[in-house]
Amino acid sequence: MELDRGPSPRVAWLSAFAVALVGCGPTFNVAGPPPEPGPVAKTQLPPRPTTNGRHVIVGEMCPQGAGGRPAVAPLVMRGVQWTDNPKEIGYTVERGSTPRFVVFGIDGKPAGVFDTIGLADIGLSQPIASGAYVGAGPCSADAGNAQRVDDPRCLATLGGCGIAVSELARPDDPPETPVLQTGTACLAGDTLAVDIDADGAFEAFPIGQVLDGIRGPTAEWTAAPAQAAPCTGSFQLYDVRLDRKPDAGKAADPKSTVMLDVLAVVDLDGDSRKELILALRFPTVRSIVVYSPLESAQRLELVGEGTSFPR
Repeated sequence: MELDRGPSPRVAWLSAFAVALVGCGPTFNVAGPPPEPGPVAKTQLPPRPTTNGRHVIVGEMCPQGAGGRPAVAPLVMRGVQWTDNPKEIGYTVERGSTPRFVVFGIDGKPAGVFDTIGLADIGLSQPIASGAYVGAGPCSADAGNAQRVDDPRCLATLGGCGIAVSELARPDDPPETPVLQTGTACLAGDTLAVDIDADGAFEAFPIGQVLDGIRGPTAEWTAAPAQAAPCTGSFQLYDVRLDRKPDAGKAADPKSTVMLDVLAVVDLDGDSRKELILALRFPTVRSIVVYSPLESAQRLELVGEGTSFPR
């Protein structure tokens, strides 16, 4: 995984005052790494075979991603198995199997659609899909009367970008807009509360266990035995601070801090259970990870990880 992501892209409609409105998120302690941890490395995942269900590619759409033009960074694919292999995903996009991405706003509703033209070379190590975007910004929410309003905190945290999902299709099929069921998440004490299987009971995933030290996301994230306490959910959450508890008598190392954002709670594969899409902001790299309840709503498994546009 490349550690130096380079300078952040400019987002034309990111207003200067948005940064001033960003508040401090909650802080959680995570297990400490070895005394001298190595660089953040991408987790090597075993093959995750799939059965029936929807085949999709998950990515991040930035309105200014390709030299000031809209672009999607495709990151994780569910085909015959879950994969985050860039070459395999890039080939799928290049052959025309992702004609249209639906782009979600901060309220979990579609903000717009991105129609794929092909791949663009903008100097990154992963494939980038170029195309045309029609709709409101990914940081917008429904304001009624067919209007959507941008959220300053989303603009400041996500740079105006948002999650995009395309259902795989044959290259000669006309583009269709995917219809996906979304959900919400909230912080309940030291857990992330999500109703994974829509049964009315919120699973409680301990925030401090989402990282395996500070090297990367944990391969399995198991819910606590008790249900989560009631809290008000939202499609996205920002700036959840994960601090490593310092050794006795030592000050906390700011380089060990990781920030977590919930980017989407959405049923990607059509099995009525929600996947979680998170951003983990390490000191030198930002990873987007996808967790899926492959066998149980009580256990989320890491099915893909990728790096999106530079920040």
